[in-house]
Amino acid sequence: MAIEVTSIVEKKRTHLVKAARQVFMDGARAAALRKRRLILHGTIAACVIAFGTVITFLIFSYVSYSKIVDARLASGYLTSRAGIYAAPRTLRAGQSLTRDGLVELLRRAGYIETGASDVWNGSFTAQENFVEIRPRASGALTHLVHVGFDKKSRINELTGDGVTLESYTLEPEVLTNDAAMKTGTRASLSYNEIPQTLVHAILSTEDRRFFEHRGLDLLGIGRAILRNVGDDELGQGGSTITQQLVKNTYLSPERTFKRKFAEAMLAFTLERRLSKEDIFALYCNEIYLGQRGSIGVRGVAQAAHIYFGKELKELTLAESALLAGMIQSPNRYAPDRHTEEATARRNTVIAAMLRDGVINKEQADAASAEQLAVAPLNDEGEATAPYFIDYVNRVVEARLASSDRADERGTRIYTTIDLDLQQLAEAALKKQLERLDKAYKNRDAKPQAALVALDPQTGDVLAMVGGRGYEETQLNRATDALRQPGSVFKPFVYAAALESGLSPVSMYADAPQEFIYDRKAKYRPANYGGGYSMQNVMMRTALVKSLNVVTVDVAMRTGLSRVARYAENFGLPKPQAYPALALGTTEATPLALASAYTAFANAGVRVEPNVIARVTDAGGINLINEAPRTRKVVDPTTAYMITDMLSDVIDHGTARAARGSVRRTAIAGKTGTSRDGWFVGYTPHMVVAVWIGFDDNKQLGLTGAEAALPAWTEFVKGAVELRPELGGESFARPDGIVTVEIDPETGELASPTCPQSERIALTPAFAPNVECYLHNNSYAAVAYLDGTEYPAQIPDETRTPAPNNPALPRALTDAERRQLSTPRNTRVITDTKGRSVLVNEMRVREQR
Repeated sequence: MAIEVTSIVEKKRTHLVKAARQVFMDGARAAALRKRRLILHGTIAACVIAFGTVITFLIFSYVSYSKIVDARLASGYLTSRAGIYAAPRTLRAGQSLTRDGLVELLRRAGYIETGASDVWNGSFTAQENFVEIRPRASGALTHLVHVGFDKKSRINELTGDGVTLESYTLEPEVLTNDAAMKTGTRASLSYNEIPQTLVHAILSTEDRRFFEHRGLDLLGIGRAILRNVGDDELGQGGSTITQQLVKNTYLSPERTFKRKFAEAMLAFTLERRLSKEDIFALYCNEIYLGQRGSIGVRGVAQAAHIYFGKELKELTLAESALLAGMIQSPNRYAPDRHTEEATARRNTVIAAMLRDGVINKEQADAASAEQLAVAPLNDEGEATAPYFIDYVNRVVEARLASSDRADERGTRIYTTIDLDLQQLAEAALKKQLERLDKAYKNRDAKPQAALVALDPQTGDVLAMVGGRGYEETQLNRATDALRQPGSVFKPFVYAAALESGLSPVSMYADAPQEFIYDRKAKYRPANYGGGYSMQNVMMRTALVKSLNVVTVDVAMRTGLSRVARYAENFGLPKPQAYPALALGTTEATPLALASAYTAFANAGVRVEPNVIARVTDAGGINLINEAPRTRKVVDPTTAYMITDMLSDVIDHGTARAARGSVRRTAIAGKTGTSRDGWFVGYTPHMVVAVWIGFDDNKQLGLTGAEAALPAWTEFVKGAVELRPELGGESFARPDGIVTVEIDPETGELASPTCPQSERIALTPAFAPNVECYLHNNSYAAVAYLDGTEYPAQIPDETRTPAPNNPALPRALTDAERRQLSTPRNTRVITDTKGRSVLVNEMRVREQR
């Protein structure tokens, strides 16, 4: 019984244990299930939150990047290209210009050629003998400009909306595509202007699915991520054409995931703002295609011209494939430097086109077998105004150095250069250098040259040439070559003298002299060529004839320190106060000298050179807006008297050769001869400096009139013909100037009996009030034995001095008068101040 009870109890206990165990296990399973459900719910919630966050982030990013794209499209960021621009060109009736020349100007200014039925702003239509221009919408008062041409390639019709125009100013031409590139120009193309062969070549190698995707090729992005996972620096990626466009125009060159994301968002947004065709055309206009000569090549149109010497529509299949292949690595596949690599890359593109079915096997084989032929590098390989562009970049970098926008992309720099004048300047120097090359053909080095032209009222640089060839050497001799200017410096000596009260008609001895300075140091200058007239000459004559000894004498009497101070005020390096400074021994650049001469053409006010009209960001906001920087250095009357003297340099002095070529225009200037040849001259509205010399500072052996003046004359003649407003029949005459007839032998008022006279501009304070004593019947020619001259009047019967001769030392006595009637040529007498006077009685008797 007990055993049965025990068995029953054991069974119940076992059952209870099993039941408890089952309950525990059921509870554990329930708890695990609840936990799994909690985790699942948490995971789902996290995914929802994450997804929502991503979607929110993407929406926010899309909105943010949309604002960027919209703002930049509205500001013309893509159509108003970054880079450096020339001053606007002006069309005038009667101007020499071909139809094709105008078309080229319009292309470089960013206009697009369209059909006659199109009405796009910023476009043009070219017919056989006329061009119609549709200005850009920004502020255009005229909607259609008609330019007609005659058979002599001159503009014979210029109308705006049917109304005759005197002139029409085009938008500025681009000098460079990118300020940082320094050189290279491109054209703006529409999609329809791009040959389909080139379109297919680019698509086959850069973005096969371009017309299918919406800006992002997800497969390509995935491949790029796998290639670069774990590396914050991206080596390469599967960017679409749209991504490449925004990368080149919107973003900095850093290669990070952050920039890659921005690139993708911008591309996605841009695809919803522009058509595929517009995006592709912009890409073809913007893409960088290497460097040739001094030109950074941007855009397929410029590449066709630079590498093959062809218009884009003339490219062969092989040439189109080559350009498409260069996009990946322009310098590596440059056909002029790496022929084998370029050929292999071209053939790879041709194979890709065959794979995509856009060409057949026969076309592919023929294109692959085509010999690579690159056009020779000639003048087209030289950028427009490369020396000027370098200088502009230097100036802009200095002005924006402290700005947080210094490296902002899309910066547009509008400059002062006139491309027509620039071409004239380059041609004038080239012509003169060709002449000189014949003379120096036996020398190892060839002479170099520089020219700079300024507007004396604004300081705007109108033209600048820094050497005979930028490809040969990038040294800008116009801005950086310090050389002794020689006699070009002399006008500053005479300006200081006039400001100090020395008269331009005061007399100086043109004879060997020795000057003492620093108490005991001696300086003995000589005239160029060693010749002397051994006569007294007027101070102004010494400048006209470039007499060295008299110039030093004038500087000594003015004060060497004062002359040095005035030179510094004119913007030149301050010379050391030694007598030789008067002869231009302190080095200066052509640009500095041109700026200094603006004071003579601008009423005594020097204007600093200026190359920048304005600098704007991508949205058109001004970063730099230049105003002329000026300084008054001399009185307007002083500037005019110097101009009057320098005009005589042209008419009667060392630069007489210029007058025969430049007619009906007031010109003034000064030659300079050191180891180099100089000429700096000006019209009422333009200052031009020309330098010719050797880079190694060897003696040129030519005068400024022989070396520099011909180029100056050639340029100025063409400039005033092209732009008459740069000339002028006379210089502006300030108040306080009178014109008098002076006898150059005495510096006194010319009498009717004087054999020669000069019309001289003076202030009343400098104008003599005594008639010439040398040729007047009422005077005897006399000279003090100390070397100075003085008039002595022969009195009338009353023996009283003439009232208009207050400088008369005294009247002659009866005894002296009787001596003059004796048969002797000269007589020494003593004046009332005890000075010995030599009287020439024969001249008196002859004139009686």
